[in-house]
Amino acid sequence: MQERKIYPSLDIVKFIMALLILTQHTANEWAHSTGLVHAFFGLGNFAVPFFFACSGFLFFSKFDTLDNQGQKDYYKKWSIRIGRMYLVWSLIYFCFVFAGWVDRGLNWGQPAQYLHRALVFSTYATIWFLPALWIGVSIVYWMRRHCIKAVFWTTAVLLLIVGNLFGSYSNVMTHNDVVKSAYDWYMDVFITWRNGLFNAVPYVAIGLLLANDGLNKISMRASLPLTVLFCGAFIIEAFCIIRFHFSTATDMGFMMYPAILFMMHSLILWDGVRPRPIWIHCRNLSMLIFLGQRLFLSAIPGVLPDRVSEYIRAWPETCIYLFFVVVVLCFSIMVERLSAKYRFLKMLW
Repeated sequence: MQERKIYPSLDIVKFIMALLILTQHTANEWAHSTGLVHAFFGLGNFAVPFFFACSGFLFFSKFDTLDNQGQKDYYKKWSIRIGRMYLVWSLIYFCFVFAGWVDRGLNWGQPAQYLHRALVFSTYATIWFLPALWIGVSIVYWMRRHCIKAVFWTTAVLLLIVGNLFGSYSNVMTHNDVVKSAYDWYMDVFITWRNGLFNAVPYVAIGLLLANDGLNKISMRASLPLTVLFCGAFIIEAFCIIRFHFSTATDMGFMMYPAILFMMHSLILWDGVRPRPIWIHCRNLSMLIFLGQRLFLSAIPGVLPDRVSEYIRAWPETCIYLFFVVVVLCFSIMVERLSAKYRFLKMLW
């Protein structure tokens, strides 16, 4: 069995992406930034697709070093880990959800709505990444074993196109009454297009492609400019989506896909960072920041008196950003440190 290669560059960028998600949510929900500041933190749109692609790459890089039975065992072990992580975070967030129900007056509609969202999307915002990742990896895993490449890639591309059209170009797609009725029905039932099927599968497929050296003929010298080109193209596309009212959501633009593809390829080829313990900490902290940020952005504020939130929102924007970044970072570092002594905490990341 071959030893899996370590990629410090991926750990560093995952950490940066996790911070971008945090600051993007802070900008939208607390600081209410506008102009260039809001546009800058909009770079957090790259984060979730990057996490999907990176997770897919790391999964299939290890996967391909195993024999047939080893692959089945690894998939089962990985699925249990993701499921356990999702369950623990769901229980943590449910405590705050239930406290909110009690505070507002409990009625049957609240649990029913919660169960609906839990079944088709997620038990809480942001941690939707975990079930979506499991669905994405599971579909790619199954298709890799049972479908020829042409069928696999045709399916992945079709899912990408459908998801992007109805995710970020919904106002264009729903001019037709029949299409709008189908769209409204889908949204009523499944809530969003950002899920394991339409969002995770295409980006996990990027991870599989790169794990199988699918771009081995493209050098770093070519890959890096292509990364810059397509990242810039996505930023322009996102601006056009908002400017021309194609949708209110810019996170499923078409240029995101090649941007993430060449970004990942460039990072995999980049050997300028030596493996160090600090990069492992970045890897661990990135997941804790990603999954734990909602404790401080919405869960805890949701059960505190309104005057606490009003007090924070009255601060200067810079102070608001610093506050949430510092609090979430301190929480994440504390959990990682305590995990060495209390091993059950490792279920959080």
